[in-house]
Amino acid sequence: MPFETSTARLWRALARADRLTAASAFWSRPSEEGAKLAAREIVQLLRVRPQALGRVALDQRVRALAGLAHPPEALADALLLALHVGERRGLLADFLDAAGIPHEEGLIAEDAELPALDRDAAGRALAALRAKGHAPAAIRVYWNALWLQDRERWAALAELVDELG
Repeated sequence: MPFETSTARLWRALARADRLTAASAFWSRPSEEGAKLAAREIVQLLRVRPQALGRVALDQRVRALAGLAHPPEALADALLLALHVGERRGLLADFLDAAGIPHEEGLIAEDAELPALDRDAAGRALAALRAKGHAPAAIRVYWNALWLQDRERWAALAELVDELG
């Protein structure tokens, strides 16, 4: 199955448990922009006044975000980022180590000049992730998110997506 072509579509394809995990991680450290986008969506969804949003319980805000069927792209980006830098940071670090990509605790520096990942390096990384017991579904979501950020640099991941199972 090929990758989803937008972060909103990738969000919709996530399992409910992953969406809850992402929304919970998002609310633990939301960016200012992400918080504004999330607030706007929750206010509409729950039909509360913007001034009352602060009184909405955290678990209700988490469930509301997790239940969004059509989040704006920027909010979907923030939610997917929260999922990966939270609970799945080990997956990120293991992949980047196996692919030979410099990182700091699973995060690539924003100003890093990286060449396109070749198919052989992607294949070695996949083998390493399998050996470490990472779930194919989690790998697929991470790879899809990388590919959406830069389709040329991460094209090799799209070539191997069918091997994820």
